[in-house]
Amino acid sequence: MSAPVEEFGFRSFDRVLPGWRTVPMRRIVMGLACIVSLSLCLIVSAILILNARDAVQEETESAFRLAHESLVRRLPPSHGGRDTMAEAISLAEEIDGLRHVAARILDPDGQPLQLRAHGQFRSEKSAPRWFSDLMTPPVVEASIPITHYPNVLGMLQVSADPTDEIAEVWDDFSIILPVLFLNGFAMLGLTFLTATLLTRRLKSVQAAMAQMREGRLSVRAPGDRLTEFADLAEGVNALASHLQAERAENDLLQARLIGSSEAERSRIALDLHDEMGPQLFALQAAVSHAQAMTAELPEPPAALGETLDAIGRHAVEVQKSARTAINDLRPMLLGEASLTELLAELVAGLRDVAPETRVVLDMDEAEDSSPGELAELSIYRFVRESVLNAMRHGRPTLVRVSLETMPGRPEQIVARVTDNGTGPQPGPAGGCPTPGFGQIGMQDRARALGATYLPPWRDNKLTHTELRMPRP
Repeated sequence: MSAPVEEFGFRSFDRVLPGWRTVPMRRIVMGLACIVSLSLCLIVSAILILNARDAVQEETESAFRLAHESLVRRLPPSHGGRDTMAEAISLAEEIDGLRHVAARILDPDGQPLQLRAHGQFRSEKSAPRWFSDLMTPPVVEASIPITHYPNVLGMLQVSADPTDEIAEVWDDFSIILPVLFLNGFAMLGLTFLTATLLTRRLKSVQAAMAQMREGRLSVRAPGDRLTEFADLAEGVNALASHLQAERAENDLLQARLIGSSEAERSRIALDLHDEMGPQLFALQAAVSHAQAMTAELPEPPAALGETLDAIGRHAVEVQKSARTAINDLRPMLLGEASLTELLAELVAGLRDVAPETRVVLDMDEAEDSSPGELAELSIYRFVRESVLNAMRHGRPTLVRVSLETMPGRPEQIVARVTDNGTGPQPGPAGGCPTPGFGQIGMQDRARALGATYLPPWRDNKLTHTELRMPRP
């Protein structure tokens, strides 16, 4: 399963049931449909075969009893001077020509004296051997002696013959069984179509939820004519609307927080500039005056001169540190110079930080209009953080900073930083790198301002990162 949707407050199914494996719904439905259809076909076929076998047995035994009674009554006596063998043969041929019974003459040794009659009413159709073996009931037969006093001429044997009845049953089964199995296949096809329809509806909702999980909360799950799916889509959309409202409120609060933070940073920067600036200037002036007075002494102490020089150097370093802190809190040119000039000063300062890295600034001439003080600060901090990250982690020889209008979208400014360094280090197990606090801060700031921040990615041996800031 996918990663847990922490943003929405849900936990992954794998966390709730560790070790469980998911199975597609279609596979379960089709498996159950196959089992049910096959079982139904086998059960119905077994019932039909058992009933047909009982019917064949009952029909053939009834015909056998009638034929046996007829032979017993019509067979001539052994002492009446009649040709009993000839009449027995005639009776055997007559009975053998009937349906469901067979008759033949046997000699005293049990050998047949004649072939079966196979009369004109006997069916020429026959069932397959396996079906005949399945449907044939237990053998029912009887033997009647043929005598001519005082001799036994032979035996007239009569037995039940289910061949014709089995052939008729096979005619019915050859139609019923295919229809039954075709019905099973039709059920499978209907189940497959139903499962496909349900799966597609679920996938449409899942696709919408996947986009929501990626942060696009304006996406909505499509409606449906099926009540259950319509209710599901309505619930998902209600959740998305609620999350969208919560995110908008959070972004508004964060935007206010950013504004308050920037105002506080600006106040602190002004306080440092107004308070420390004059004091540092006075300190440097006092040191210079002390050095001048020391120089006028006939024999100035060497330690005193060295001490005054150290105080002067430290005062200069403190002034530089104060300027750096003030510039970090709020760029000195902000509100007084254009964004182009602000970035040009930043790039010049970054060149001094890493002389071995060449930093190039590419500006679109159309980017003279100010996108707003807060947006300028965000672009400034994005460029500074991205260039410093590239220098710190990638050790590039060339860093290119560009500011341009996004093609096809003139209402959006794109700030891009590209370097030829080694790129971000891979994360655990070779995965995506774990974002640092700087990137997380840029993501939060960008979302609060309605901008889009793209974390560093590799392309053609170069590392790119972007900030897409909308114009006010």
